[in-house]
Amino acid sequence: MPVPGVSEVRQTRVLARDRAYESLKTAILDGTIQPGERLEDAELQAWLGMSKTPIRQALHALTVEGFVETAAQSYTRVVAPRVDDAVLHLQTIGVFVLGVLDLTLDGLSDADRDALVGDVDRLIAGLEAADLEASIAASRQYYGRLMALCRNRVLLRLGERTLAARAYYVGVAYRALGIDWPEAAQAYAALRSALASGDSRGVHAAEREIFRIDAPQAAGEGRD
Repeated sequence: MPVPGVSEVRQTRVLARDRAYESLKTAILDGTIQPGERLEDAELQAWLGMSKTPIRQALHALTVEGFVETAAQSYTRVVAPRVDDAVLHLQTIGVFVLGVLDLTLDGLSDADRDALVGDVDRLIAGLEAADLEASIAASRQYYGRLMALCRNRVLLRLGERTLAARAYYVGVAYRALGIDWPEAAQAYAALRSALASGDSRGVHAAEREIFRIDAPQAAGEGRD
């Protein structure tokens, strides 16, 4: 596992367990620590420059969130997401996003809406260039801004504890599977158009397409 120098560890007035948590989570998300990689106590202590106790506390928090898995007396390692489950995780994120939109979209100021449209423009540019890392960064910017605009703090705290790992799983899967770049760019172009025009129903429809959530059946549809 790559071990940065001690000078790279941030010296801030926070609890050691919180510093360990942030450093480990960042390393998992940016690929410094790879899916399936074992997390050895000695290496982590050398990397983070701290004792085993706060590191173990951080690993416990990451296990609860779904980034790390542990087998007693055997291993502690980064979760290696199943590619077959990518759509399931994508849909889970999508259901949460649709709920945030329900609580947020109609109350957006013109400035907030313009900022979101700008985020989507950057995301579309990344997709049109088939640049996965730029697309992921722009996606985090857009959805992060959307979450920040939601006033339901209980919902946001729930999202903070559960969605980051789901997004990580999807990102790992897409790196393995690849992306239909034109299709993805088209879906976000539809989102951009609806968002810019204030078409709430269009925004919901575009997000359902992006997150592969089937449209609900009309009453009586599909019945004999």
